[in-house]
Amino acid sequence: MKRLIVLLAVAGAVAWTAVALGTPSQGSSSSIMALGALQADLVFSNGAATGAASGLTWRGKQYTADQLPEFLTQLRNAGVTDLGTWLNLHPAVSGKFGMVPLALLHSPEIAIQQTKFTPGSVSGWHSHPGFLTATVVSGTVVRYATDCTSQTFTAGQSFYETGATTFIVRNESDTDAVVMVTFVVPGGTPTTGLRVDKTQPTTCTK
Repeated sequence: MKRLIVLLAVAGAVAWTAVALGTPSQGSSSSIMALGALQADLVFSNGAATGAASGLTWRGKQYTADQLPEFLTQLRNAGVTDLGTWLNLHPAVSGKFGMVPLALLHSPEIAIQQTKFTPGSVSGWHSHPGFLTATVVSGTVVRYATDCTSQTFTAGQSFYETGATTFIVRNESDTDAVVMVTFVVPGGTPTTGLRVDKTQPTTCTK
């Protein structure tokens, strides 16, 4: 069973503003279809760790994925007194041992949005508070990460995003694309704060 680490998200009302020199969307249009407040706390994968549990080498010693107790003992011997906090602050290390970094939202807001991408349109580089799931209703969109790797999503396919990653979405086809997005964000987040503009990464010019 995979171990879980809870990474606490900022609770309460949060004002999300666009980053200076961000890359705004071009050619796409969005409409909020529904808004609601969830009267419960919600835990979700923050998306910070990727790849299979493979273990790691630390201070010259190799630890396999099932040697977490031995690794934690060495951390304590090295002077780490709060192991949970240390692992929360090092999600890449946690992922090497099969842990799933999680975040917690207190009474989050739920927003459902429809976005239309005309041919050649682009979302601009961005991330999101909380997380979202998106489903392509019609057409095709291509999503690029900051290292310029891409994923293509067609009608009936979905994708997931969190604040741990930055993406840009493009319609590179000659027909419209429609995407339905469900945002789950910190309580008090305004609809204008469902996305956070990001600057153009030097590693990808899309």
